[in-house]
Amino acid sequence: MIHFVQDLVESNHYLPTRLLHLLREIQARYHYIPNNAIEQLAELLNIPRTHIISVIEFYSFFHLTPRGQYDLLISDSITDHMLGKIPLLDYLTKKLEVKVGEVRHDDLVSIDNTSCTGMCDQGPAGLINGYALTNLSLTRIDHLTDLINQQIPLEEWPSDYFLVKDNIQKKDLLLNNPVHMGDALISMFNRGKAETLNEINFSELRGRGGAGYKTAWKWQLCCENEYQTVDALDNVATNNHQTRYVVCNADEGEPGTFKDRVLLNSYAHQVFEGMTLCAAIIGAEHGFLYLRGEYLFLYEKLQTILKDRREASLLGKNILNKNLNFDIEICLGAGAYICGEESALIESLEGKMGIPRNRPPYPVTQGYLSKPTVVNNVETFMAAASISVYGGEWFAKIGTEKSKGTKLL
Repeated sequence: MIHFVQDLVESNHYLPTRLLHLLREIQARYHYIPNNAIEQLAELLNIPRTHIISVIEFYSFFHLTPRGQYDLLISDSITDHMLGKIPLLDYLTKKLEVKVGEVRHDDLVSIDNTSCTGMCDQGPAGLINGYALTNLSLTRIDHLTDLINQQIPLEEWPSDYFLVKDNIQKKDLLLNNPVHMGDALISMFNRGKAETLNEINFSELRGRGGAGYKTAWKWQLCCENEYQTVDALDNVATNNHQTRYVVCNADEGEPGTFKDRVLLNSYAHQVFEGMTLCAAIIGAEHGFLYLRGEYLFLYEKLQTILKDRREASLLGKNILNKNLNFDIEICLGAGAYICGEESALIESLEGKMGIPRNRPPYPVTQGYLSKPTVVNNVETFMAAASISVYGGEWFAKIGTEKSKGTKLL
């Protein structure tokens, strides 16, 4: 364990802001976070042991006591109940001979309830060692019980057990007009940064996370420490001396919601393009996608997409040879509904408990590491990329007087 933790912290550059990632890696290996690992982390990161323990206790996916080698969490959403979750859970506990909230006597398996996992359109659903389990049934439970008792590794389980479908019922403005890799950025460079922000302003795009702030207004506020007028935006590469950040909030946790899951599964390129568009306009060089812990199944796929974008000169240094430097890091949550609130999310990104901050100040002036930060959700960044390509009028001509465009439901 000593060597594992040492190498892990070293590979993360001894950064306390990486605490959630470090804790996730340790728990994945040991099925809980041992006290010796906590002591070592405190020393290596130069942070109090009590801080680490408070973080572990804050997030429901972290544990101070051992869990089973196969840790099952069954979604307790109302939709799962409507689909027969209660009798299925009763059947599962009897088959595995373990009670809800306990670890079996042989330490092989543990079972508990969890909040909505974002798979409510294909429930009853749950997680096993953090990975999505969908469409649970008596037959499927019989089979997975045998797999667990035979200690078959998850990678050898039938792939359809982990299949998460998009379930799109109707496409409209955004989904019928996808943006191809690079098109939004090329449109921005051709039009100009200030003019592109004006297009987003003309579209009257409002944040799709709930509060409904005008997106262009939020991006402009993030620039105001450096720029008095939007016209100065085109000089961002040379005039911007203030560190800024772009954060995509992918921590949708409302029971019954899963639209961001669908967008990240099938339209992630466009979401990342929207983040890069924002970075170019506000002068940010680093961005974060805060991905809810229940979407662990998307993590490797999204990392591959980021890699593809770097290879296509759409992320990293000198993007499209336009003196734009920007890259994106994926940070996984650990089971805390409150982290969907933007200031709690920023606290979590900094390696802390996800406790909302008092406001003002707002993230656009003092966000991540107290630097100006734009936080928008998945759908907002995707829409911004579309507006860069198709124009503000294209978006604004649909919708209502006070709410332009379309909304994914």
